[in-house]
Amino acid sequence: MPPEAPEMMVETLKSGFLAEGRKVKAFTQVISDFIGNPRVVPVNSCTMGLTIAFKLSGVRPGAEVISTPLTCVAGNEPIQMLGGKVVWADIDRSTGMVTAETIAPLISPRTCAIYILHKEGAPAELEEIYALAKKHNLKVIEDAAHAFGAKRGNKKIGAMGDFVVFSFQAIKHITTGDGGALLCGSDDDYHKAKKTKWFGIDRDAREGRDVWREDIPDWGFKGNMNDIAGTLGLSQIAHVDWILDGFHQNGRRYDKLLANQTGITTLKRNLSDFQTYWGYTVLVENRDRVIARLNEQGIGASQIHIRNDHYSMFDSERCELPNTDWFDAHELSLPCGWWVNEDDQDYIIDILKKAVQ
Repeated sequence: MPPEAPEMMVETLKSGFLAEGRKVKAFTQVISDFIGNPRVVPVNSCTMGLTIAFKLSGVRPGAEVISTPLTCVAGNEPIQMLGGKVVWADIDRSTGMVTAETIAPLISPRTCAIYILHKEGAPAELEEIYALAKKHNLKVIEDAAHAFGAKRGNKKIGAMGDFVVFSFQAIKHITTGDGGALLCGSDDDYHKAKKTKWFGIDRDAREGRDVWREDIPDWGFKGNMNDIAGTLGLSQIAHVDWILDGFHQNGRRYDKLLANQTGITTLKRNLSDFQTYWGYTVLVENRDRVIARLNEQGIGASQIHIRNDHYSMFDSERCELPNTDWFDAHELSLPCGWWVNEDDQDYIIDILKKAVQ
């Protein structure tokens, strides 16, 4: 936690204004400047941002969303909540992410959107996926919970795209305690999203109006960020460059030191991208045994996301996903945060090599 955070928080607490106000506005502007997109909607969680994006993409009873099961369940539950159906796409074994090739056969007249995950801060194959979506007039929803500051080529994730959602939950690259941001690709979606986050009313357009006596043509959520969260975000984002650099350098060092190691497969990565390495994923045999051995030595290894399609809420959507089956059985993630120093990494790598033997 930044040393200036307590003083900033006390100032906000004593200000007499804790709801969404000046601090959220300031935090939103910093995000906008950092990403390079003026259409930023601050929300109280990444899940809320995703839910708004799904609603604006037309998710409703009878509609389908093509999605990945290898993500946080927060990425797929909103589809069901809005009455839609999840259609599972298989993944590329070398990245753990869906591709245009795995998505294309699943598009039907009922498809309204495609959900993709930038897995642990590695950008997905955006160009091919957006070309496919445009061909079929579909919206793309990018879950960038682990990708704040990531770049596809020289473009930051969120600078373009239909809907991109970041997470500022407690353990993300930067945090607001809990919170998120929805970035929109069009002015129309941006203005709709601002209303959808707060009961169908644009909080920024209330001056001089009694909005409660005006008509509200469409419903919305109570999903706004408050100034307590905004203040914490302001204290955090002042340090974002060195935080992201620490994650990135650790990830690149793992790439180098784990390449061509017997019993360990690293993921395929595009070296022209800036990846934020929220965790460092490798593929191993006997994954659960390897995790147990790492944990015994004080290393917080785990599988970050349990596949969603095996939860009973999605029983009716189950299908054969051979690449997902394989990846799910081999995936584990290693600590990669800025606080992991080279000695820590060397220790982690040494224990991992022994564990896979």
